Amino acid sequence: MKKLPIIFIAVSLVLLGASVTWAECVVEGYVYCDVDKDSTYNDGDKPLPDVDILIDGAYGATTDSEGWYSISSHALCDVEVISIDVATLPFADYIFIEPSTNAVENIVVYPIPERQDWAIYSDTCVPKQQCWLTAGGVKFDSILKDSVATRDSVGGVAYPGCSAFASGGGQWNHVAHSLKLHLIGKEITVLQCGNVPEIDPGSESPVCPVNFIEFEGTGIVKGIKGNKIEDTPVTFFVRAEDRNEPGNARANAGKNIDRYFLRVVDKDGNVLILVDEDDNPETEDPLTITGGNFQMHCTSCD
Repeated sequence: MKKLPIIFIAVSLVLLGASVTWAECVVEGYVYCDVDKDSTYNDGDKPLPDVDILIDGAYGATTDSEGWYSISSHALCDVEVISIDVATLPFADYIFIEPSTNAVENIVVYPIPERQDWAIYSDTCVPKQQCWLTAGGVKFDSILKDSVATRDSVGGVAYPGCSAFASGGGQWNHVAHSLKLHLIGKEITVLQCGNVPEIDPGSESPVCPVNFIEFEGTGIVKGIKGNKIEDTPVTFFVRAEDRNEPGNARANAGKNIDRYFLRVVDKDGNVLILVDEDDNPETEDPLTITGGNFQMHCTSCD
């Protein structure tokens, strides 16, 4: 009879051990790039696969192709810190959105599974927009600086799509009637797009968040209207400002009419064609066009 308490204690220990084996703690959730920074995993966000989850600094799990992980472990029942291994993130410019820091402390994961997401932001995740330009029937008369007869015509497309190599980056034509020269630009590279400071940002038709573009390229200059010069290899630089729709609307005279700068240089550094407000090739001072239209476009590129 005196041994019964001892037997009872042994049975209790066995039962206690069985209960610990059964009662594993669970934590699970998503690791994703929060593109819109709203701390909510929605259609515009991107899952982050192959990211390691750490339990008190030790490996716990790896996210799958959907950015999902799930950990079941006894160790979770007494966990102090859950975090992600930032070395396994696919980018270096990460910012923690929710939680605002990597480490999550004092998380309670028992008796029900705990949900723990990491919303992380990086510029790498944001779909990039490529800007490009179309110009049709654009012409100007140097804003009457000389005479109405001093007229140039412009037309073409720069960077028509997401690939820098699409159609050689486009084609740009500029006919300088008074000089009897025709620029045929065939290889174009966009340098930058942005917004002119003194006007409303973006352009309206089509809707695009920027209103100017700068690009450069190579091509040839041909003689026209009796100009017998040989075809001359050149480089050129353009700044086009899409300030209004349509670009030459005189009802919106002044700052909201489209503007244009062009510099064409031969291999010896000679300026063959210059479209500039102050005729200084070293500064970029676009002229206001008097006919036609520039149109900025933006293509979402993943």
